[in-house]
Amino acid sequence: MSDENSVRLFCFPFEGVSAGVYLPWTRITGGSLVITPVELPGRGHHPRARPCRDLEALLAEIMPYVARMCDRPFALYGHGFGALLAYETAARLEWEHDAVAERLYVSGTGIPHRTAPERAVGHLPDAAMTGRLRDRGRMPPLARDPRRAARTLGALRADLTVMEAYRRDPRHILHCPVTAMGGVRDRGLSGAELSGWRRCTRRALRVEMFPGDYYFPITAQQELLETFGRDLIRPAAARRLLSVAGY
Repeated sequence: MSDENSVRLFCFPFEGVSAGVYLPWTRITGGSLVITPVELPGRGHHPRARPCRDLEALLAEIMPYVARMCDRPFALYGHGFGALLAYETAARLEWEHDAVAERLYVSGTGIPHRTAPERAVGHLPDAAMTGRLRDRGRMPPLARDPRRAARTLGALRADLTVMEAYRRDPRHILHCPVTAMGGVRDRGLSGAELSGWRRCTRRALRVEMFPGDYYFPITAQQELLETFGRDLIRPAAARRLLSVAGY
C-alpha cells in the first residue's frame, strides 16, 4: 500500500554480493525511509538462477520489480556495480514510466564507462582475477572467506563482465539531482572521477566523502543513513506541510 508519508530507497548491491548486505539498514531506519534492497539473479533469494552477464538481460529481470514498487516518492542508491544499475534503472523509470526519482545516490565509482582491455579482469582465471581485485582494494568481503568464495565468484565474474563491457549512452541525462560518494581511504577513486557524474544529470551534483575505503557503505553505514535521512525525509515532510497549508 502507498504511504505518502515515506520515501522508498532502492538499494543495489556492489559486485559479487547479495542485496542482503543492506538488510541491516532496514533495522536501523524508521518508517519514513523504506529501505528496499534489489536482489540480482544468482544470489540471495535467487541462488539457483544464473548470474546475468548481459546488462539488458539483467535490467529485464529487475525493472518489473522496481517499477511495481514505485508506490511512493523514491530514490535510488548503488555502490560500485550497483551504481551503474541504479543509474540505468533511474533512466529507464524516466523513459518508460515517467517516474523521476527524488535523488540518485552513486558511490565507489566514477561515471560508468567501458573498461580499457588492460584493466579488465572478468575474463581472467579465478586466482588471477581475485589477485588483481585484492591489489586494487576491490575484493568483496564474502569472497575473501574460502568457505564462501566458490559461491560468490560466479556472481562476481558476471558483474565484472557487465561493468567492463558497459557503454553509456551520453544522451541519457537524468532529471533528478545526483549525489556521488566515496571513501576517503579508497586509493582507486578520486574526487575528480566522482565529479564526472555531473554529465549524467540536468539537476545539481553533490560530491561527499565518507570515512573508510571502497567498502565504506559497510563500515560507515550510520553516516550514510544520516545523509539519506537529511536529503529525503525532511524535504518530504516540508512538502507535505506546504500541501496541507494550501501552497
